[in-house]
Amino acid sequence: MKRKILFIIAFIAIFLAYFFLVRYFIPEWSVSSQFGDMFGGLNAIFSGLAFSGVIYTILLQKEELGLQRRELELTRKELERTAKAQEKSEEALSKQAASLKVTAKLNGLSSILQHYNTLIELTNSAKFGVDHFQFNTRKKDADEIIKEVKILIEDK
Repeated sequence: MKRKILFIIAFIAIFLAYFFLVRYFIPEWSVSSQFGDMFGGLNAIFSGLAFSGVIYTILLQKEELGLQRRELELTRKELERTAKAQEKSEEALSKQAASLKVTAKLNGLSSILQHYNTLIELTNSAKFGVDHFQFNTRKKDADEIIKEVKILIEDK
């Protein structure tokens, strides 16, 4: 910021010094106007250079905009790939959650079935005698659990 201010002050000082020096050394208006006209060609050269600088800047901006469009295109494609990967991941997690649910049910039913098997063995034990009513009831409960396990297995 300070450099810009110093540059502006220096430019104004040089301009004023030039004006006063020309007026001091060439006091007549007709001669000083001829002196100023002498720099007309130089003015045209600087104007042409400024115009070509503007054209060059426009070309650079066009190139930058093209690169920016390409970058946006690549970003869009990458976002699409990321979205697809996320959807696949979500599907896999859903399948995994369903598998875990089925596994938990199977483990629970297996424990219940084990319990009924133990009860059936105790019912059939010679130590307690055979109670056909309890045996048939427990056998029916065990058969229902086996049916539920088969249904869960078939749903997979």
